Amino acid sequence: MKNLPEIELNNDEKLFLFEIDSRIKALLLELPESYHNSLQIVRGSRFRPLLTYYGYTLYSDELNETIYQSATAIELIHKASIIIDDIIDQDKKRHGMPTVHQQYSLNEALIISVFLLGKCIEMLSDIDDSTVRLFSQMIIKMCQGTLSELNINNETAIADIRKILDNQTSQVIQNSLLIGMKSYNESINNQYLEIVGYKLGYLFQLLNDCEVYFNPEFSIKYKGNMNFDINKQRKNLCYSYLEQSLNYKEKSELDRGKYSILDNLLNKYNILDLIKKEIYCIELDIQNNLNILGETMNVQRLSFFIDYAINLAKTRASIK
Repeated sequence: MKNLPEIELNNDEKLFLFEIDSRIKALLLELPESYHNSLQIVRGSRFRPLLTYYGYTLYSDELNETIYQSATAIELIHKASIIIDDIIDQDKKRHGMPTVHQQYSLNEALIISVFLLGKCIEMLSDIDDSTVRLFSQMIIKMCQGTLSELNINNETAIADIRKILDNQTSQVIQNSLLIGMKSYNESINNQYLEIVGYKLGYLFQLLNDCEVYFNPEFSIKYKGNMNFDINKQRKNLCYSYLEQSLNYKEKSELDRGKYSILDNLLNKYNILDLIKKEIYCIELDIQNNLNILGETMNVQRLSFFIDYAINLAKTRASIK
């Protein structure tokens, strides 16, 4: 298995994440002692808090309390959502570690997720209304997207799948950048930063959906099982590309759980080539908008981080 790329954060970024980690560990102390080392909560890449940080530092290097609260709240929402997502998918692992409902129990995992959302609300009590609305809309859309996904049928078009998954991932990444920006000044709007965030979120979802199809060894190590989504009554973008090409017999076999034919079908219909073309277009859009942002502000660290994150996602999906 190919080694995953790593990133070298600068001192300011490390200090910022150390503070976010400290705040998350501190709030867990409000729970009984057995939950103080909840692996999926105390550990993680802190990808979303970093995006929040970059959204802020495009405008100022002098950090205020709002950016710390916002970045911590973003991470709490993310952690609450993955607890629920892992329960729905019945995944045993995430990042190679036990999921919360495996480390504890299903009931405990649900209560922990509610606790995290409650702490998020508490943190947002001192933040301006426009930023709070971004947070609330993000949670609402995540719920709407997941419920829609759980109720789609075999005739759902790829455009509808994209819309559903947009609510679950794209707008969360997008809002991480925007909330960072608004933590500096609530009245600021920036359409180019918004586009970068949206495109980045969509690209991550696409590459994440490809992992089990093009890098099953990593998927098993990461999640502890073979989760094609379709075997969990869910959909993903990679399968949606394939589904458009399948004949009746092939689709019927997959509907009956004959997943051993997936690899041959992906090759038969050149699905990887189609996905690579879309990835290229998305990366181009991201770069074009970063270039526009770079005309008036320093986007060097944001661009560096985005390049790393895309490379990481590509490596995990085994897509060059």
